[in-house]
Amino acid sequence: MSGEERSYRAQAVVLGTRPLGEADRIVRLLALECGKLDAVAKGARRPKSRIGGRLEIGGRVELMLHRGRSLDVIVSVEERSHRWSALVEPERFAVASLALERVDVLCEPGEPVPEIFELLDSTLEAIAKSDRPHRYVPRFSLRLLDLLGSMPPADRCCLCGDTLEERGWLDASEGGILDAKCRRPHREEISLDPEDRANFAALGRERGAGAAVEARPHAAAAIEALIAHYCGRPLRVSALPGYAYGPV
Repeated sequence: MSGEERSYRAQAVVLGTRPLGEADRIVRLLALECGKLDAVAKGARRPKSRIGGRLEIGGRVELMLHRGRSLDVIVSVEERSHRWSALVEPERFAVASLALERVDVLCEPGEPVPEIFELLDSTLEAIAKSDRPHRYVPRFSLRLLDLLGSMPPADRCCLCGDTLEERGWLDASEGGILDAKCRRPHREEISLDPEDRANFAALGRERGAGAAVEARPHAAAAIEALIAHYCGRPLRVSALPGYAYGPV
């Protein structure tokens, strides 16, 4: 996109919305072409608005936008996914909201992240079709960290770099897994045996490279601890049915 263009098109996933005035909405988007941004959907809260009904949370859309002084304005919307009727089911919506929140918190505005866009879009599609949507949370979260450059290795200590022979300990404050000589037992940590670490590594792999979808409890807890660390706040993932992994 040229800085001279007043209008532009973008493919985007809707991360969330909030009211603006009496009839408008601010829509937070992750756009394939330009990354995270906020835009105004004028009149979107009116009952007969054509735009408002096409900006469902978690949907993939194609937009025409006009550049504004502070916020760009959404002129037209075309739906490119039809998953809302499936995502609105309570458990699926809870999992989808969690994925959207993590992308929103961890991605900086205005930075194109096409791989994260595709990861989010494909994960939302999988959630919409699944009877066990919570199973996608650990893999999605670790793939997100990997694409952001924050996934730690599963086979060596993140402090000294030595190979982990047997057990390791995830210390989120250090950003990775420690060996016995580097760990600080007084800190909150998660113990990972070789099977847990192998599962952790497989969850972070790209599709087709020996990737795993199902997470062992300790691996899932380690991923949640890392996500909470990088998000800078506790997460409420334990509220999800079937995903009550706390410190172990």
